[in-house]
Amino acid sequence: MLPFLKPKDRSVAGLLVKTRTPDEKPEDQQDDPSAAIHECSQALIKAVHAQDVKAVSAALKDAFDILDSQPHVEAEHTFPHTYEAQDE
Repeated sequence: MLPFLKPKDRSVAGLLVKTRTPDEKPEDQQDDPSAAIHECSQALIKAVHAQDVKAVSAALKDAFDILDSQPHVEAEHTFPHTYEAQDE
């Protein structure tokens, strides 16, 4: 058998993994109520620049879910260019 075809002692290569701690945010952003929508906006901008349709859809859905979960008062919706709105 040729020497380069002989099996050699194969040692298992170790893989070093460095763990990364999460970035610490400034104290003023930790209690910011609009931080979630800002993150969705950044995700939307990145998705648009990447021209990724699925990422844009996901970012818009996340933004809608966040904004819909905010406290708000449901009221009757009137449109300014209708006869009902002109009567009021």
